[in-house]
Amino acid sequence: MSEQTGGQPQKRWLKTAAKYLAVFCAAAALMLALLLGAALIPREANAGNMRESAEYLAGSALFPLAVEGVEGSRIDRYADAILLNIGWNYDAEHPFRSAMLSAYYYSDWQNENDNLLDAVTKGEAANKQYLRYWHGSLAFVRPLLTVLNLRQIYALNAVVLSGLAAWLLALLWRRKERAAAAGVLAGMIAAAVWFVPLSLEYTWAILLALASSVLVVLRGDRLRDFCLLFLIVGMATAFLDFLTTETLTLLLPLLLLIWLRRKDAKARPVKAAWSSALAWGCGYAGMWTLKWVLAALALGENTLPYVVEYAGTRIGGSVAGVGPIQYVAGTVWRNVFCLFPMGWGVVGALAGLALLVAAAYYGYVYRRPGFDRRLLLTLALLGAVPYVRYLALRNHSYLHCFFTYRAQLATVLAIALILAELTERRRGDAPKRRKRA
Repeated sequence: MSEQTGGQPQKRWLKTAAKYLAVFCAAAALMLALLLGAALIPREANAGNMRESAEYLAGSALFPLAVEGVEGSRIDRYADAILLNIGWNYDAEHPFRSAMLSAYYYSDWQNENDNLLDAVTKGEAANKQYLRYWHGSLAFVRPLLTVLNLRQIYALNAVVLSGLAAWLLALLWRRKERAAAAGVLAGMIAAAVWFVPLSLEYTWAILLALASSVLVVLRGDRLRDFCLLFLIVGMATAFLDFLTTETLTLLLPLLLLIWLRRKDAKARPVKAAWSSALAWGCGYAGMWTLKWVLAALALGENTLPYVVEYAGTRIGGSVAGVGPIQYVAGTVWRNVFCLFPMGWGVVGALAGLALLVAAAYYGYVYRRPGFDRRLLLTLALLGAVPYVRYLALRNHSYLHCFFTYRAQLATVLAIALILAELTERRRGDAPKRRKRA
């Protein structure tokens, strides 16, 4: 009897593991198929729009400021030029190898925008690889380039982002989750999402975070296994994102999931939070690993030393003229001061600090008894994840603070939910009426 009882958990564990492995393999196969399908598109099919896009980028600075003096408004044309350069060099006759190698034309005497233009107009051959990323966004960008140029794709992304954001806010408002809606809106304002569609690099993680959040709000009461959803979202993040705000695809939907299910004792939202985070991490790490394995198979060589060297630079690389203490503190400080309104001059910084003080005052003075301490701790820990990421990848976060700062959208949402939990009116906590004199 005891042997049978002991065997049941092991059977369930094996069954669950098999289910997750099957979902991982199916999702990975679908993503790879989409990328290979894009690679099969003949170069001639998007030559016209690619030329227009290359000319547009060549006429722009690599990292222009949309608003003078505001670091959080800096647009990354450098990454977009490389992405299009890789897409231009996909080989329809060898789709798998070219997609895994991710080669593009590079020269060290001019910037990447001009390199792209030379590749498109002068036929310069690819001479450098970028295999450490999936560059999965080309599964969408390359087909779009058959009918749209880059500026039109930017406009399309703006429409999609606005639609998803409006949909998410409307869903939360209909469910009378005003605090969550206010937190999402405040987070999007702080992250200055109006600049996001101006660069392909910025777009994918934000769109994925919004889309998965919409799904969580729509299906939150019906989905039984959220871990499968977060597994797929983690995979899609590694596939699409260029290491920008990857934690947002975990944190935004997860914070909303916890909040929507906070009063359901059977749902065990705090426990579900950590299991969902683990599933997301497995999907994210597994998809990265799969890319390096497939690249090694396609090229017939070990790609790990190249990947390890790059990872070492991003984790512990130095910045010229910056001391160790300044480096660590500055990594967080620079990201915080890219937020709106913090990075918009002295007045903006004072306004941002005033908002933080007001939030702390409101939470302290109007807190009510009966709040869930475990829930608060979970929200606080999730809200702190972006800063852990900044410190873990301090080289990347220090140099690229002008887009990594948007991960703090989730932090702003977490703060709003913490304030709501602290001040939410409980049963029997009605305001006392004044006695008549």
